[in-house]
Formats: sequence, structure tokens, C-alpha cells
Amino acid sequence: MKRLIYIVLAVVCAGNIVAQDLQILSQTELLGTARYVGMAGAMTAIGGDPSAIKDNPAGLGVYRRMEVTLTLEEKLDRVHQHELPDVIDKNNTFMATQAAFIFSFTEPGKVSGMIANNFMLSYHCLANFNRTYAAGYVDDLYSLSDVAALKTEGLPENALQPAERWSDSEIGWLSCQAYDAYLIDPVEKDPDVPSLWKTKLYQSDVVKNSFVMHESGRVNQYALGWGCNISNRYFVGAALNVLSIYHNQEVQYTEQFHDSCALYNDTYVSHSGVGANLSVGFIAHPLQWLRAGVSFTTPTAMTLTTTSYGNMTGIVPVADSLGVERLTETFVPTNNNVPNRYTDRTSYMPLRVSAGVAFQLKNYGLLSLQYDYAHRKHLNDNHTFRVGLEGVITNHFFLNAGYAFESSFKKSTPEELAYNTVRTDAYSQFVNHSHYVTAGFGFRSSHVIVHGAYRLRMQQFETYAHELATPYNMRAMTHSIVLTLGFHTK
Repeated sequence: MKRLIYIVLAVVCAGNIVAQDLQILSQTELLGTARYVGMAGAMTAIGGDPSAIKDNPAGLGVYRRMEVTLTLEEKLDRVHQHELPDVIDKNNTFMATQAAFIFSFTEPGKVSGMIANNFMLSYHCLANFNRTYAAGYVDDLYSLSDVAALKTEGLPENALQPAERWSDSEIGWLSCQAYDAYLIDPVEKDPDVPSLWKTKLYQSDVVKNSFVMHESGRVNQYALGWGCNISNRYFVGAALNVLSIYHNQEVQYTEQFHDSCALYNDTYVSHSGVGANLSVGFIAHPLQWLRAGVSFTTPTAMTLTTTSYGNMTGIVPVADSLGVERLTETFVPTNNNVPNRYTDRTSYMPLRVSAGVAFQLKNYGLLSLQYDYAHRKHLNDNHTFRVGLEGVITNHFFLNAGYAFESSFKKSTPEELAYNTVRTDAYSQFVNHSHYVTAGFGFRSSHVIVHGAYRLRMQQFETYAHELATPYNMRAMTHSIVLTLGFHTK
């Protein structure tokens, strides 16, 4: 009966682990052309920009000429833990975030009916995961060995001794590692009797831990879009989007105790996959000073392959042949460090809805407001609010400014490992919210496009070394310089 309860819990916990993975992969960033970034992405009702079309394909109908664009970005991340504000981790990334080819087929002189049919081939980076940061606590209350003991509850000691236990679907690999490293002991002395388990590392001491995360990867989107212009009043569009996903996390986690006992847990997890979705959009231009737009993107059906492995080392007292306890160091890889690889063909990224309005401020520029909604099963809904302003200096020069607030897919509790999972990455992380402040400039001649922008992202997130750990409260400040170069026909 107890084992049946564990099986039910394992199903629930396994779902949570999938949610944790997809919560990370579902996060997007304010990436795109410099004009789009300079307006904080508030362009759903405006169009006429490759990255605006990413949010609302109806914006493709605004074009009246061929265009080619390429966007480059230099990013500097500064990450620190609130409790350790003087320890700052810096990360630099240079990358191409956008490229697009736009083909416009317009009937000259036509003012009603189908005025233009336009097509676009584009690449966009939706998320860049490159980041390294460190955190730690000197007085946490629980050890990772406590988690291992909890996951081993109900097993007799003899169940953890045969070599084939690694392939037993009733036994988690964290339990196997912790037992082989002498980190946990059964409370029941009879090795054939199911037992509670306890850690061997400490009795009443607090834990000094440290955590180092190396994260890399990207979510890239490749799109084929179509948009049309109807009487210069209505714009309709659709796009087929293919996503390429790669995400890698390497973590070094350490626990130390006053009696020289220690625990080291190194893990590696990567996700790679492809997915596809469809997006449709509409923009209305009923008045000279007003535009309104809305778009819908289906959930992204994807094939996701996960690879994981790791090792654990315990430094604990172990009795020798004479019964004298001495500290010994034991290194235990997960099943001889052979990577676990499995593929999920039923994963889904969130569906997304975007709505916005834009106001023409006579000849001085425009003001744009936008709301984005994303929904993912088993996670909180995500809400983004954007405001963008564009001021016209001359016929060829303009300035941009914007602000965006993005809520999180975060749930209220840390993720729990299933008792029988082969994964030993016990950590989880949640982004609480993000703020963006942006500014930019632009130059457009009869053929040349040069746009530049600056983006500041302020982000709060929590990292749990394991499900019983006190969270590390992290803050990231990301500074980015964005440059878009382009060419268009007359």
C-alpha cells in the first residue's frame, strides 16, 4: 500500500519535473531589431518591422517595398545574490539575434481592395540562456542527503545493494548514489525490513553550502510569413514558425560541516528539440490617428530530448575492520556516469495572445500600448505589459523609448524529485518577474536602415539547491547594445 502511494506521488512529481524544464524553456526575452527593442516590443498594432511581425504577422501587410535586415547584440549580465551583494558574476555574449528577408508585391496606385501581398523569411533568437552565477549559505538547515533519505523511505537496505538496482524502476538514482557514498543509513537495523532512512552527515549542525550554475543555450525561431494590405485600413497575416531549442545546465553543489564531513554533487542536464506553431494576426487602421492589433499563436508542439548524468562524493565517517570510524572519501557516478537520454514527443510550449493599440501623435511620432498573455498547463499564466514611444526628429531620424513588465510562470513551491527518477539534478529555479527599460535611435534613407538601441533588464529569480533548501535570492542586471543594419528598395 505504501509503495502504491509512492507510485502515485511519483507520477505527480514526474509531472512537476517536466513543468520545471518547460518553465525554463518557455521564458522569452525582449530580443529583436533595434527599433523593436527601443520601443520595448510594443509593436503589435504598428507592424512594418521584422520583429513586430514575430509578435503579429499582420504587420507584414504594412510593407510596400523589399527589405533585408540583420541585428547584432552585445550583452553583459551582472548576477548577484541578495545575501552576498559584493559577489558579482559577469557574463558577456555577442550574437546575431535577428535576420529577415521581406518580399513585397504591391500594385502601384491602387487604393482599395487587395493592395499588397507580402512574404517574409526570418530568423529570431527568442531566448539566450548563457549565464554563470554562484550562490551559497553558511547556515542552511537541511542537506541534500536529507532529500536522499526522504526519497529512500520505505526501502529495505538489501534493495540498495544489488548491482541491478540502477535499472529498478522502484529505486531512484539519488538513493543509489547517496547509499554508495555512505551518506545515508537505514533506521531499521534488519536489512530485509522496509525502513525509514537518515543522513550520516550531521545530527544538529547547520549546513554550509555553495552552488555554481553554468547555463548555456538558445531558443531560435525560423518563420515563413504572409501578410496582406486591404484598402490601407485592414492588415491580415499568418506565419508558420519552427523552433530550435538547446539548453544546457552544469551545476557544482557543495556542502561542508564543522567535523570535516562534506558532500559534493555535480550534475549535467541538457535539453534539445524542435517544435512548430502557427500564428495569425489582424491590424485595423480605422482612423488616421489610431491602430489596433491582435494576434494568436498556437501552443508549440515539440519533440524534446533530455540528457542527464552526474556524480556524488561523500566525505563521512566509516568504520574500518576494527570498528574504528575514520573519514573516508567516496566518489559515486550515476550508473558509471553513462548519460541517461530520453525523448518526450508530447511537450508543449505556451499558447500566446497579443493585443495592442497605437496612437499617431500628429507628425511628432506615436505612442503604443501592448498586452501579451501566455498560458502553459501546470504553470502560472504569464502576463506582459509594454509601452513604447517613438519621436520623429526629421524625415530620416527618430528616437525610441520603452518600458515592459513581464510576470513569471513561477509556481509557489520548489520542484520535488520523484522518488524513483533517474535524474539527480535536485535544484530548481524560478524567475519572479522582469523589468525592461529601453531607448533607441533610427536612421532611414531611401535605401539604408541603421537602428541602435540600449536595453536594461532587471530580473529577480530564486534558485533552490534542492527541495528542502533555503532559496538563494538572486538579482540579474543585463545591459545590451543592439544594432540593426538593413537595406530596402525605393
